[in-house]
Amino acid sequence: MKLLVDGRQLVLSQDLAIRIGVEEALFIQQLYYRLETRGVEKEGHIWYRQTYQGWAKQCPQWNMRKIKRLVMKLERYQIIISSNKFNRFKTDRSKWYRIDYEKIDQIVQSEVYKQEELFPEQENLSEKNTKSNSYHSNEIANIIDYLNEKAKKNFNNHSKTNIRLIKAILKEGYTVEDCYLVIDEQVRNWTNDPQMNKYLRPITLFRPGNFESYLNDALTRQQDNNLDFEPVILDFDEGECY
Repeated sequence: MKLLVDGRQLVLSQDLAIRIGVEEALFIQQLYYRLETRGVEKEGHIWYRQTYQGWAKQCPQWNMRKIKRLVMKLERYQIIISSNKFNRFKTDRSKWYRIDYEKIDQIVQSEVYKQEELFPEQENLSEKNTKSNSYHSNEIANIIDYLNEKAKKNFNNHSKTNIRLIKAILKEGYTVEDCYLVIDEQVRNWTNDPQMNKYLRPITLFRPGNFESYLNDALTRQQDNNLDFEPVILDFDEGECY
């Protein structure tokens, strides 16, 4: 039985994978490759600019939600630093990434192998999450209020069903701005359509399978609108994950 393939192989640091996880180490390796081949120097560091959609094309073994979770975890661990301050337009959904190599050296040289010991600050994450519940409640209320304003509806921002739907979306790594973007997109598409206007409701917009599709449509529209203002950067290696 043939166990190995002749095509491209995934390469990662075993020492790093043992300590932070295989998928996390693989993402770091992909970012490192991009920094080496397409990195841009800004403020004394080498950065690589990419969207979540772009990462998903480069690493097809993961969907966009998985990539968001990986990025958020590596950001919490302070292994990667990300920023959007270099974007030229507010509508630009891309982020700039760099690696904290000193942090990686500390991790690899450590004799500790358990993540909870390497990152003790994460032990208090449940407590932090408890404190942030009220913050998320405010975010959810703002999202429903935004929907009511844009769609001229009157949904209850204290409804358990509405809260559960939006809370699940935020937990997946999507942002309040993503929710606003989906609302704007679907209001634009459906507000004047008598058949579709009734679907401008939380249970339709924020159902996980629907939300990702609506967000992709909205981001595609934004990218199309930005083509007249920002030059397209061709990357012939796009889609490869080493």
